[in-house]
Amino acid sequence: MHPHYVPVTDAALLLARFGSALPEGGSPCPEAPGELDMPLLMPAPTKPAGAVGEVRLGRLGLLSRRAVDLSLGGQATHCAIETMKSLATFRESWWAGQRCVVPVMGLQAWSFSTGQPQRWTVQQSAGLPLALAGLWNTWTGPDGAELLSFCVLTRPADGHEVFRHLASPGQAARMPVLLPLESLAPWLDGGLKDAERLLQRPMAEALQAAPLAQADTPWREPASWSVVPDMFAHEWHAMAAQAPAAPTRRASPRLMRPRSPEPAGPTTADLF
Repeated sequence: MHPHYVPVTDAALLLARFGSALPEGGSPCPEAPGELDMPLLMPAPTKPAGAVGEVRLGRLGLLSRRAVDLSLGGQATHCAIETMKSLATFRESWWAGQRCVVPVMGLQAWSFSTGQPQRWTVQQSAGLPLALAGLWNTWTGPDGAELLSFCVLTRPADGHEVFRHLASPGQAARMPVLLPLESLAPWLDGGLKDAERLLQRPMAEALQAAPLAQADTPWREPASWSVVPDMFAHEWHAMAAQAPAAPTRRASPRLMRPRSPEPAGPTTADLF
């Protein structure tokens, strides 16, 4: 699965849902991945009552401190929870407790379940933002400028009603780790053992998934252009603006309700 995330761009909705405001002068980009301006919820030493954490803007694609090139982040947009402790790019952030929450309005991904590729959209059934579990790091470029980067954690999705249909051919089904509101503070501020338990709990969100009509699928500028601009970019933008939208009948959305959650385990005892 190679999803396209739709970040939360409504500052009022971000504040109402998570109790945290965008940084002054911050304006998240409506398109991702490959954009600089996706909002993240980060741990904060001090925060207003009711706030989950501090909101900062970061780039999707985790860059370790040893990364020699900004473009390497494109290879680290996602991290499997099975390898977050061992792979060099991600273990630095995990063991340092550098966890974040990625608020998104939903995601878009290709489905091959019918034999033909079809773009699907997935969102919370009530239209509220979803909270994805992520890891973050600060990377210093050759010019000394610092960049906040992050990745989204994923888990197996073989039995999931929605995400099992979004696996690429020949690959196991996976899904981003979705966190309920009550788990956000423990995820950001808790210890490693408690945080790892949160990654194993069943998802409690009701999701709505439906195919995208072709008219709803805009042309997206290649993510690589944010690093190296393309000499024909102006022609590409002109073609994208004039591209005709083929009428396509929209399928009815499917409402996926959560299964009965398993009893929550202890949150303070040792993992073993």
